[in-house]
Amino acid sequence: MNNAQFKIECFKNGLYSREQVIDFYNVVYEENTKFNKRDAQLWMNGKTSYIYKIDQTAIDMINMLNKIRAELIAEESERIQKGKPRYTKLFKSEVDLWAVHNELLNLPLNFYHSILLELKVTELDYYENIEQMENFNEKH
Repeated sequence: MNNAQFKIECFKNGLYSREQVIDFYNVVYEENTKFNKRDAQLWMNGKTSYIYKIDQTAIDMINMLNKIRAELIAEESERIQKGKPRYTKLFKSEVDLWAVHNELLNLPLNFYHSILLELKVTELDYYENIEQMENFNEKH
């Protein structure tokens, strides 16, 4: 995988910045890493005059995300065909996302958003708004 391919794969999986890449890398590898934001930037952009070698662990992380993403998309596609979708809300907080969808525990919020985009889910509201409306309706 070259630097351009790595960058596109990161974007596809909701990792849009070097900070997001290295933060998720630290989650996957339990912060036991010698890599930092500069390394993540080089993995994504390469160097001006040559290709920057991407550490295999970073490639493995992207391959793992691709596998999880494909499985989740296939499962949700089946639910959509049956008229029982689960991914019907947009979340502002990872904590809320993880509470509702524990299969996404420790995955970045943008990873979930990228799944919604691929599934072309357009009938959405924010989870937090729905919760506020329910509380409002209970009081009135």
